[in-house]
Amino acid sequence: LEVTAECGNAIESGNFLRSHRVDLIFLDIQMPEIDGLQFVGTLKDPPAIIFTTAFRDFAPEAFELDVIDYLLKPISFERFVKAVNKFFERQANSPSKLIELGDVNFIYLKSDRKIHKIAIADITFIESMDEYVKVHLQNKVLVTRESITSLQKRLSAHAFVRIHRSFMIATKFISSVSSDGVEVAGKLLPFGRAYKLSALAGLGIRPL
Repeated sequence: LEVTAECGNAIESGNFLRSHRVDLIFLDIQMPEIDGLQFVGTLKDPPAIIFTTAFRDFAPEAFELDVIDYLLKPISFERFVKAVNKFFERQANSPSKLIELGDVNFIYLKSDRKIHKIAIADITFIESMDEYVKVHLQNKVLVTRESITSLQKRLSAHAFVRIHRSFMIATKFISSVSSDGVEVAGKLLPFGRAYKLSALAGLGIRPL
């Protein structure tokens, strides 16, 4: 690990992220200006996150954000190393590293022991299910071991919005938005509590 910066609040961190590439953030929750949970929700393309906090109560909301780990202070070195190893394992197992091609209209996914070339325009929404992710297309569903956060980074330049720890949607397939969630391709997908405000902002909609 190489420490690239130490920031005292979320605004300082956001400014640094706009001009530097960061792979992993160790993030506190109770901070000045904006708390850690809100800060992650403001990031369009967040790095991997390991929360470091003295408060146990925020763990459910933190894991909704698909973080690597949640460390309670005081943090032992053994527990720190375990969290860092989780980060490296996720990086090593990302199927997106298998192929690097420049066609911006397609992505490549490993599924059923094959590499599938997928037209981005055909993706309706993406659903995370523990260790697997379902990529819902207009005419079929592919299951891959790639994480939803990894796919979010790959699709960040396109019209996709993360609305829940488990759901990312293609905005072109939205038919309606309500306080209950977003209707996409005939299915009502719920907002995650930690994602709702940033998702509505990404859609250009005032809070419901």
